[in-house]
Amino acid sequence: MNANSYRLDRVHQVVELRDTADVDDMATAERHLHGLLGRSRTPAVILDLHDTHLSQAAVHLLIRARRSTERSGVFLCVTARSPQVAETLREAGLENILRVTRTLSEARERTAVCCPAAQPPLTHTVRARVRTGLYRFVCAAPKRRADVTAERR
Repeated sequence: MNANSYRLDRVHQVVELRDTADVDDMATAERHLHGLLGRSRTPAVILDLHDTHLSQAAVHLLIRARRSTERSGVFLCVTARSPQVAETLREAGLENILRVTRTLSEARERTAVCCPAAQPPLTHTVRARVRTGLYRFVCAAPKRRADVTAERR
């Protein structure tokens, strides 16, 4: 298995996986993948599969990667470029668990909901923060007074 890793932006790290069909190499591949995922400093990781065939061992590797990233608080998304791989994951019922997408842009859109981009650095004064919209004051709805009707007899 070949795995290359690069940072897409502040939020996303992409790990490209190639040649995952080799069952004998899965233990080494898993150690290498967990090492890459462990060094990730981004809140979202996208596993980009470039293979046209996905073995059962590779599916188990993806599930274990999902578990380890979930424990460390990292959002994992899998990009299956090949229609055969996407169909295999869908038929296995892993489309929602592994968050399977077809392109990197779809994966970025899917992770944007759970991993928003970092906010710009705050300015020093409260007035400047309010002016730029970094503080939003939410006022409670005014309380309505109950009509007091004293019936005196």
